[in-house]
Amino acid sequence: MADVGDNERTESKRRLIESVYPSHDIFKEKGGITSLQFHEDDDGQKSHNGLPDTLSEMSPFKPFRTNYKCSVCFILSFLGLILGIILLVLLDPLVNNILAHKMAIVQNREGRRFWQNPPATIHRKMYIWHCTNPIAVQNGAIPELVERGPYVYREEWNRSSITYSDGFDRLSYIPSTTLYFDRNQSIGPDDEYVSVINVPLMAMAYEVQFYSKEMQEGINFFIELLETQLFVNVTVKQLMEGYTDPLIETASKVKPGVLKDDKFGILQARNTSYYQNFTIQTGINDITQVAKIITFNGVSTLNYWSTPQANMLNGTDGSLFPPNLKKDKKVYSYSADMCRSYYLSFLRERKDGYVTLYDYHLSADVFNMSREENRGFCGHGPCLGDGVLNISTCYLGVWGFISSPHFFQADEKFRQDVHGMQPNKNKHAFIMSFDPVTSVPFDVNVRLQLSFYMPNIKKLHLLKSVKPIIMPIVWFDDEARLTPKIHRLLSIILVSLDVASYIKFILPSLSLLLVTLTSLYIFFQWRRSQREVLNSKVLLVNRVNENEDV
Repeated sequence: MADVGDNERTESKRRLIESVYPSHDIFKEKGGITSLQFHEDDDGQKSHNGLPDTLSEMSPFKPFRTNYKCSVCFILSFLGLILGIILLVLLDPLVNNILAHKMAIVQNREGRRFWQNPPATIHRKMYIWHCTNPIAVQNGAIPELVERGPYVYREEWNRSSITYSDGFDRLSYIPSTTLYFDRNQSIGPDDEYVSVINVPLMAMAYEVQFYSKEMQEGINFFIELLETQLFVNVTVKQLMEGYTDPLIETASKVKPGVLKDDKFGILQARNTSYYQNFTIQTGINDITQVAKIITFNGVSTLNYWSTPQANMLNGTDGSLFPPNLKKDKKVYSYSADMCRSYYLSFLRERKDGYVTLYDYHLSADVFNMSREENRGFCGHGPCLGDGVLNISTCYLGVWGFISSPHFFQADEKFRQDVHGMQPNKNKHAFIMSFDPVTSVPFDVNVRLQLSFYMPNIKKLHLLKSVKPIIMPIVWFDDEARLTPKIHRLLSIILVSLDVASYIKFILPSLSLLLVTLTSLYIFFQWRRSQREVLNSKVLLVNRVNENEDV
C-alpha cells in the first residue's frame, strides 16, 4: 500500500511539473521504477532532468541564440568601435607622415614637382599711375593721378642650378621669371603712352642734394641741356621692360650699379633674369622646415636694414609652406619686392566649394613703423610714417617705397599728398588662401605699390618748387590660381580627409552607443528570462507542496 501511495504522489508531482514544463517529459518509468531521464530536444541536444533546459533559459547568451539581428548588431557595433578607435588614434599621424613624405623637396616626390613647376596660372597685373598735370606739379601743385590698367603679364617660373647638400637636407638654386604680355587680359595694348615721374632724375637728385653748390649748378646746366623733365612720357612697354634716356647714362655714372644696360624699367630686373640665389631646407628630416631659407645670395642675414632683427631671413622662399596651418600662427616668407622677410596673419576661414580655406593677409602691423619691432626697417634715416616701407638701400639707390596699393592701411597724409587714391580692402589687400592641411596656396593676390620720394631741392631747378611727397608710379597684383586639374584633385583629396576626420569621431561614438544599447537589451532580456524561470520554479514548488499537504 505504501508503494501504491508513493506512486500516486509521484504521478501527482509529475502532472504538476508537466503543467509548468509541458514540453518536457522529465519523469520516465524504466523497469517499473520512476526516475529522472535524459531528454532529447528538437535540435538533438540532450538535457538532464529538464534542469539544463531551465538553466539555459537563464543564460545571458540566450538573446544571441534567439535573436539573429541582435547578434549581428552587437558584432558590427563592436567591430565599428574598434575601427573607430583605430582611426581616432592613427588617422592624424598617418596623414602627417604621408604629407611629410610627399611634400619634401627631393627627387620623385610631389613637393619637388610642385616647387619646381608650380601647377598654377600666374599673372602680374600692373596698374600705372598716370599724371595728368605734370607741369603744375613742377610748380608746386598736388599731382592728379589716374589709374591705368590692368596691363597683364603672364609669368613663368623656373629654378635652375639645383644642387643638394647635407644629405639632401639642403637645396640651392637660382630662380628666374619670364614675363609675357597678355593683350587679351589687358585693358589695352602696351604701346599706350603714360606720364610718370622721372625715376632716373630722382636717382640723380638723391645724390646731388649732398653735393656742393658748384656741382649742383653744373648738374642744372646738364639737365637743361638734355631737356630733361620731371615727368616722362613713355609707353607701357618701355616703362615695364626699360627705356633709354640721355640722363640715364649720366645717372648711372653718378650712382654706379643702379641702372643696368643704360635702361630703367619696372620689370627690368625681373624679366628673364637670374637675380637671386637661395639655399633652403628640403624638409626631408623635418617637414616643418620645408622651403625655409638658410641663405640668400650666400649670406644668412640681410644687410639692408639697421637692426639684426630686421635683417633676419625668416620663413620660406614663398613657393611652399609647412603643412598643418594654425589660426594663431603667422606665416613667414621672404619677398624680393620688399627686400625683407614679412609675415601674414590669419584673417578668416571660408569655403571654396567643399574645401575649407584659410585666408591670410598682410596686416597693417607689417608696415606700421611706430611698432618697436619695425624700427629697423626705417633704414638709417627717419621713418616717414606708417604704411610705407623705405627700400632705398636695396632698390635703385633712390628713395623707393613699398606700400599697399592706394596707400591702403597707410597714414592719411600720404593719400592727401596726391589726388586719385581710393583704397579698398577688397581690391587692394594682400591675401593668400591656403588649405590648412597641406598649406598649398589655392588663391594668391600679392598686391603692392611702388612709389618714389620726390624731394624739394632748392638748388635743382626742376625740384625747387615741388612739394616733397611720396609719388606712386605703379602698383601690381601678383595673382596665382591653381590649374583646374590640380584644383579638382586636391579638392577630392581634401574632402576625403574631411570626411575621414568626421568619421573618426562619429564611428566610435555611434558604435559605442549601439554596443551600449545592445548590451542593455541583452541584459534586460536575460533578466526577464531569469525572472520567468524563477517564477516557474516557485510555482512548481508551491504546487508540489500544496499537493503534499492535500
